[in-house]
Amino acid sequence: MDDEFLAIATPLLEHPVVKALAQYNHHKAKTRLEHVKEVAWLSFLWGKRLSLDCRAIVRGALLHDLFFYDWMREGPRLHGFRHHNIALANARRLTELSPKEIDIIKRHMWPLTIIPPRYAESLVVCMVDTFCSVRDYLKGKKDEKCVSNRR
Repeated sequence: MDDEFLAIATPLLEHPVVKALAQYNHHKAKTRLEHVKEVAWLSFLWGKRLSLDCRAIVRGALLHDLFFYDWMREGPRLHGFRHHNIALANARRLTELSPKEIDIIKRHMWPLTIIPPRYAESLVVCMVDTFCSVRDYLKGKKDEKCVSNRR
């Protein structure tokens, strides 16, 4: 399975625009590149289990947070409601996208996007993204407690 994932992911991961995501912090101690890779991998595993379009899942997941600002300090107001459109515009400049890939990027913040995902692939990425984000924040809180307890 690793080979299949890498065959899909490598062309995007080698692109300088996607590589640039490594320069931006995302959730606590992760870079945005680490985050999208984790979401892509876990979504790929669920996609395989559910016999879904794994190519769309991996590509959409790798591009779902394709924006270039530190959202905690700068960028548009109401980031959670708007960054999916920014990511989609950036992804369209980078590569041709299938309808599923567009939906994955556009709906990954559902229910904030109001309109639900159209495809099962989009729902998988949305749920995995939420899981990874919540886990990152909870882990960060736990790590902060451990540090403060040592003082």
